[in-house]
Amino acid sequence: MDVSWLFLSTPAAEHFSQVVQTTPAQVKNDMGRIFKELSRKAGPGCVFSAEKENAFVIQGATGFADIEKKKPLTADSVFNLASVSKQFTAFAIHLLATEKKLSLDDSVRQYVPELGSYADPVTLRHLLHHTGGLPSYEDAAEAQGIPDTKPLSQATALQLLAAEKQPLFAPGTRFSYSNTGYFMLSLVVERVSGKSIRQFSEQAIFKPLEMNHTQIVDTYPLTFEVARGYKRSFWGGARLYESPWEVTGDGQVHSTVGDLMKWGANLQNGTVGGPNLLAVMSRAGPRVAIDHEDYAMGLSPKLYKGTRLLEHSGGWAGYSTQFLDFPDAHITVAVLCNAEDLDAATYSEKIADVLAVEKWASAR
Repeated sequence: MDVSWLFLSTPAAEHFSQVVQTTPAQVKNDMGRIFKELSRKAGPGCVFSAEKENAFVIQGATGFADIEKKKPLTADSVFNLASVSKQFTAFAIHLLATEKKLSLDDSVRQYVPELGSYADPVTLRHLLHHTGGLPSYEDAAEAQGIPDTKPLSQATALQLLAAEKQPLFAPGTRFSYSNTGYFMLSLVVERVSGKSIRQFSEQAIFKPLEMNHTQIVDTYPLTFEVARGYKRSFWGGARLYESPWEVTGDGQVHSTVGDLMKWGANLQNGTVGGPNLLAVMSRAGPRVAIDHEDYAMGLSPKLYKGTRLLEHSGGWAGYSTQFLDFPDAHITVAVLCNAEDLDAATYSEKIADVLAVEKWASAR
């Protein structure tokens, strides 16, 4: 694996060695070992980055962005983030709520009246925390013979949901991870702002944060180059896996590890979103007694070796992704892989262990 390392200041390099109690060269070798098995194969792979603001940046890449063309993955490769996208949808809702253009306690039907009356008691807050009970648009599409390898527009997905007559459960009584909920939130953003969520996010989030390689895909075919997604074939090789589904909100943000480092820094400093942003994005919804799941604003808050962590994973149509943000350590880690059987979550935790994030949290 080609691993690059940058200290942003000389004192930072000295401080790193004191905290982690190893040399930068050893850390670099450890990072390479994490992905050693991948680097031996001429197939899809992963890109990673880890950054502590004003201290260090380390990143690496192994594998091919396009196997047929033998195009290697680089730190600038663009990936479909899959469900890692949800935090950006939640953030867009937060921005609109801050501007008093909506309330989290509004009914989703106030903005999406196409849903049946059963959705009247379902609020935006329920949707943010996966306790809304709305039917699955994916299941509805499958029932209509629309697999994820065939086109599915937002309009068609909404029509399928409009035909549903009852919820999966009463809102607020269960936690059930819901892509439909975040799809509805993207429609709320569009109808409140008067812009597509792609346009709104570009203007309100990505441009201000100089996330210049990040955009939301809401139509196919693609108009820019991405790392192509793959899945394991019956014979053990990698075969191309592409989905032309155009539903947004639950996924469809395309980005790079470098841009995700900028996003992680924003979570910590609130450049866009204000100084209380971290508290807002990490505030879990009310626990549902039978599930006891903690889910905040498109992020899962938890403890990792005693250190606060905000995280989300993603898996969709040939991609495996993971985003970690350690607020007390001020460290962000992202791993993006272009094969669904590659375990981005495990890789990211191994990187966090090499960086000894728990020591950084206590060293502040």
